[in-house]
Amino acid sequence: MNPSDFEDDYEENIESADSSYIEDVKEKELESDPSVGNIIGFINERFTKAEDARRVDEDRWMKSYRNYRGLYSPDVQFTEAERSRVFVKVTKTKTLAAYGQIVDVLFGNNKFPINVDPTTLPEGVADSVHFNLDPAADEATDELKQTFAPFSTEESRLQPGETMQQLSERLGGMANKLEPVMDKLVEGPGTTPSTVTVRPAQVAAKKMQKKIHDQLEESGANKQLRLAAFECALFGTGIMKGPFATNKEYPRWDDEGNYDPVIKTVPSTSNVSIWDFYPDPDAANMDEAEYIIERHKMSRSQLRALKGRPFFRDNSIDTAIKLGESYEKKWWEQVMEDDEQGSKAERYEVKEFWGFVDREVLEDHDLKIPSELKDSEQINVNLWSCNGQVIRMVMNPFKPALIPYYAVPYEINPYSFFGVGIAENMDDTQTLMNGFMRMAVDNAVLSGNLLIEVDETNLVPGQDLSVYPGKVFRRQGGAPGQAIFGTKFPNVSGENMQLFDKARVL
Repeated sequence: MNPSDFEDDYEENIESADSSYIEDVKEKELESDPSVGNIIGFINERFTKAEDARRVDEDRWMKSYRNYRGLYSPDVQFTEAERSRVFVKVTKTKTLAAYGQIVDVLFGNNKFPINVDPTTLPEGVADSVHFNLDPAADEATDELKQTFAPFSTEESRLQPGETMQQLSERLGGMANKLEPVMDKLVEGPGTTPSTVTVRPAQVAAKKMQKKIHDQLEESGANKQLRLAAFECALFGTGIMKGPFATNKEYPRWDDEGNYDPVIKTVPSTSNVSIWDFYPDPDAANMDEAEYIIERHKMSRSQLRALKGRPFFRDNSIDTAIKLGESYEKKWWEQVMEDDEQGSKAERYEVKEFWGFVDREVLEDHDLKIPSELKDSEQINVNLWSCNGQVIRMVMNPFKPALIPYYAVPYEINPYSFFGVGIAENMDDTQTLMNGFMRMAVDNAVLSGNLLIEVDETNLVPGQDLSVYPGKVFRRQGGAPGQAIFGTKFPNVSGENMQLFDKARVL
C-alpha cells in the first residue's frame, strides 16, 4: 500500500470522526507525552484565571458596545404603556468625536507618532563638534585644541575600564565625512562666525527616525494604531503588540519576465482586540504583569501558515489540524452576532502565552535553557497551543526579556488593568436620554390625534364608525354633538425634551 494513500485515508477518517472520537484522540495524545499535558494544563489554568477575573470588565464592554450600536440590553424592561423603542445614538457620536481627536493628535503631520531626539548628554556619540574655516584663525584654533585637549588628543585616550571614547570614535555616521578635517575638530559648539558646527548626535537621531518611519509605513502600523485608538475611545483600553521581525515579499520581475520577488525582513506591529486579550488578573498595568495570553481564531490555512515562521513545530501543527476545528464562541461573540449563529465555528482556537514558567516544567519539555539561566526558578518564554498540542515553545527573544504588549487606557481606572472609555462614562446619560425620548415620542403620538367618543344609542344601527373628512353619521336621537365627541390628549412632550436636552448637556 502506498504510504501517501494511507496518510490521505487517515486524514479523511479523522476529519469525519464524531466529537467523542476526537476527544479520545486528544486524550491519547496527552497520555503519550506527559510533559505536553503539564504545559497545556499550565496555560489553560492561567487562561481560565484571567478569563474569570475579567468577566466584570466584559459586562462593561458589552454595555458600551450596545450603547454604541444603539441596541437595548435584554434586561431593559418596557412598561405596557410604552410603544416606542427609539434609541438615540449619542454615544456613537461622542465616541467617534473622541476617536477623531485622538487620530488628529497622533497623525497630525501624516506620520507615525514617533520622534527620535538625542538626550541631553548623548551616550557613545558627541553632541556637537566644530572646526574653523578661517586660515587666519589657526592660532586661535590651536588654543581651543589645547583647551579641549582631554577630548580630542591622542594622549587623552582613556584607560581600560573607563567609559568615554575618543572624539574620532564618537562621531557616529559622520566619521567618514569629517575625516578630512579630523585634525581640526574640537568638541563643543562653535562660538565664532568662521566656525562650522556639526551635531553628530542629532544627525544620528534623525537618520534613525527616518528609518523607523519607513519600516512602520511598510508594515501598515498606521492602520493598526488607528484600530487601537478606536477601541481605546470606545472600551477604555487600546492594545498594541510588537514589534516583530517578519519576512515581506516585494513583487519583482526579471528581464525575461519571470517572477523574482525580493524577500526582506521588516518589523511589524499589530493591534490586538481587547476581547482577545487576557492579562494577569493581579496586575494593574503591563509592568506588573507576570503573563499575557492572546486568543486567536484561525482557519486551517492560517494555522498551516505558521509552519513557515521560526520555531513553530510542524508535526504538532499537523496533529492539531487533524484533530479538527476546536473553536467555541464565547458568550460575547454570540451576542455580537445577534445570537443567530451557533456556539461553534469552523476555526481553530490558538492560545499565545507570554510570561514566566517554572524551569522544571520547561526542562521536562526539552527546552534548551541557557547556562546563565540554569539557576533561575522561572523562565520568560513564549508558548503557543492548539488542540492540546504545543505548537511553539521558545525562550523570550527580546533582550532584555519583555512581554511585547502595550495597553493604553483612555481614562485610568484606579487599581484596575482596563481603563474607562467614552461609552461607559455616558451610560447613565444615554439611559436618561432614551427614556425621555421614548416618553416624548409616545406622548406626541397620543396627543397628535383626537380621542373620539361615540354614543351608539343615539346613532342609527349598522353604520361604519370609521372617521375621515366629510364623514356623515346618521343620528336617531339625543342632542346635537352628543353622539360623536372628540377629546384632545394633553401634549407634554416639550417638558420631556427639556429633560432630554439637560441630560445631553451633562
